[in-house]
Amino acid sequence: MTERYSLQNSESLDRVCRNILQFVRSQDNFLITTHLSADGDAYASTLAMAYLLEAWQKRYRIIFQDQEKEWRYQFMWGWDKIEGYQEGMQANFQAAIVLDVPSRARIGEPARLLPAPLYCVKIDHHPSEDEFTTYNLVNTQASSTSQLVYEVIVRSGIAFSNELATLMFSGIMYDTGRFSFSNTSKRDFEIAAHLAQYGIQPYEIANQLFFSNSFSGMKTIGYGLAHMESHLNGKLCVIYLPHKVVAANSASEVEELANYSVAIHGVEVGIYMREPEPGLLKISFRSKGRVNVNRVAKVFGGGGHDHAAGCRVRGEAAQIRRQIIQEVQKQLEELGLL
Repeated sequence: MTERYSLQNSESLDRVCRNILQFVRSQDNFLITTHLSADGDAYASTLAMAYLLEAWQKRYRIIFQDQEKEWRYQFMWGWDKIEGYQEGMQANFQAAIVLDVPSRARIGEPARLLPAPLYCVKIDHHPSEDEFTTYNLVNTQASSTSQLVYEVIVRSGIAFSNELATLMFSGIMYDTGRFSFSNTSKRDFEIAAHLAQYGIQPYEIANQLFFSNSFSGMKTIGYGLAHMESHLNGKLCVIYLPHKVVAANSASEVEELANYSVAIHGVEVGIYMREPEPGLLKISFRSKGRVNVNRVAKVFGGGGHDHAAGCRVRGEAAQIRRQIIQEVQKQLEELGLL
C-alpha cells in the first residue's frame, strides 16, 4: 500500500517532492486539472507541471471545467494546450496531477476522468477538505501552488527556461497580489530571484495579469465600487454585482474587486458577491488579518485561507447577504472588534 505523503504530516519537503517525482517518472498518459473558475495561480501551476511532463516526454492532456480559457493568460507557455471539459468526454488516463484544489468537488466535471487515488497526485496550498489522492504536497503556509510546483521542478533536474520561469513567477505574483499580501514570504523572494536569472520581465507579467482589462471591465469595476456598502460600524464592506452586470464581462477582469473590498481604512472584512448565473452567488471573503474569514466561508459550504476564502451559494442575494453579515458580526464580536 502506498504511503501518503503530506507536509501537514511533518514529512520533509525534499522527501515529498522526490517521491512525487519518482511516481511521475514511473507513469504515463496523465490528466492535469485544477479548480473551477481557474485563476492565475491555477493556470501557472498547471502549465508548469505540463512543462515538466513534456520535458520528460510524457503523454498528457490538460482539462479544465471552464469552457472558455481566460484570454489574459495566453502569454503563458502551453495556454493553447488547455481543453474545456465536454459532456460525455472519456479518457483512460493512467495517472493524474491535480493542482490548487482542496477537494474533489471543486474540480468539477473533470473529476469524472480521474483514475484511482493510487495514481493521483495533489499539489496545493489550501487546507484539504477531502482525501482523493495518494501523493500529496500540501502546505497551507505556502503563498501559492506555483511556489510548491517550483519546489518539485527545481528537484527534477530539467533545465529551466524563460517560459518555465515566467510560469512560476506569474503564479506566485498572482497569489501574493504583486508580493503585497500577508501570505508573501522570504521564500517567494528567494524563488523570484532565481527565476529572474532566466530573463523574465516582471513588469510585462504584471501588466498581463493585473492591468489588461477591457474598457467594459474597468467600467464594471467602477460600478462595483460605486455601489459598495458599509456595514457593522465600518468594519465590513460589501461589493455586489448582479447577474446582468457580471454577464457582460470576463470573470477574471473583475476579480480585483475582492481585494478592493478590504482596501478601506477601518475595514476588517471585505465581501465580494457576484452572480455568474441567476440564483447562484460566488462569494469571496477578505480579511485585514484579525478575522478568520475561512470560518465564515465554511458556514456557507466554502473554505480557503484565514485571510482569503470563498464559497458558492444558491439563493436570493439580499437574503444571503444578510446571513453573511450576521456571521461576520459574530466573528467581530468574539474578537471584541464591535
